[in-house]
Amino acid sequence: MLQSESYKKGLWKVALITSVGWGFISLFPVVNARRPFFLSNRADRLPRRMERNPFGPSQEDIILSAGWVFLLMLGLWFMNMYLYGRFSTLNWSERAKNFTRYATSYLLTVVVYYGLLTLIFLLVDGHPPRVFPLIVALTNNTIVLVLTDLVILQRKSAQIAVENSQLKMNHAIAQHQRLKHQLQPHFLFNSLNTLKTLIKKQRPEAEEYLVRLSDLLRASIASENKTTILLEEELKLCVDYLEMQKVRFKDSFSYKIEIPAHILTSGCLPIFSLQLLVENAIKHNAFTVEEPLTIQISCTSEASIMVWNNRKPKQSLEPSSGIGLKNLSERYQVICGNGINVVESDQSFSVELKLLTNEYCHH
Repeated sequence: MLQSESYKKGLWKVALITSVGWGFISLFPVVNARRPFFLSNRADRLPRRMERNPFGPSQEDIILSAGWVFLLMLGLWFMNMYLYGRFSTLNWSERAKNFTRYATSYLLTVVVYYGLLTLIFLLVDGHPPRVFPLIVALTNNTIVLVLTDLVILQRKSAQIAVENSQLKMNHAIAQHQRLKHQLQPHFLFNSLNTLKTLIKKQRPEAEEYLVRLSDLLRASIASENKTTILLEEELKLCVDYLEMQKVRFKDSFSYKIEIPAHILTSGCLPIFSLQLLVENAIKHNAFTVEEPLTIQISCTSEASIMVWNNRKPKQSLEPSSGIGLKNLSERYQVICGNGINVVESDQSFSVELKLLTNEYCHH
């Protein structure tokens, strides 16, 4: 059901406009026929003030005729709005409610409209009214019914559109949270495996690695309610991760960051997006001190960031959880509807990320 104030306000606005319009239109037959709209054609039955005038009806007659049409139209609107409000609360099917409402509306139009015109004619003309005004009344009531349903339908459509948008937004938020929570266990699992190896072979490096891991996890918990993060903050998380990997791999891999200072605060990225890309580069490539892995994070334009690495695939790949790039692409789809751009060759692998505008930040 529509919110009461919303649909009533719209209906009253249309009611006033159409009632004034019908009152104005009713002036044309009055001026053309040189007699008020409601009275008969027999000149000998007209009161003296309404006798046929070669110069047309008086100003009083014109105002009287237009005023009655305005009030009667407004009465039809009020009646149909009241009926809609009453019948919309009934626990019936839409077809039954509409059929009963239409029938009641036409019945009341006949009773009230014809009864009122009869009273006017008996007081002014002394004779019963013609059938024509009743036909006009039923026609006007049909127009009011159609306009009422059109306004209500438009309001319902607008309300449904708003509700659908809200549902889509809630679904997108829920989906993004699911994807982000998939990523965090994925990263933590890989980090703990690395830490396990370091503890066995390189205890001092393991301690440094554990400190950086705790800093990274602390940042992750602090950003729990965020779906996106400023580029500057995301880059800091990525550097923490890269430094963790330097503890393990030392000189067998290097990284370079080339992003102008003014870009760092100009937009945002999905949280942990850069970290995910550099993690994939380390995970899926074989590298040594003689043939090191190089990772570059740079700007391709004012609105995009690229993560590039030289490529030397491992002979036997580690089992993949299937999250990786698919996860990141889905997160972009949820946030802004655009995916990511992946460029792959025998020598290199790169992923270009759209730098999200500030309207997407911290949502």
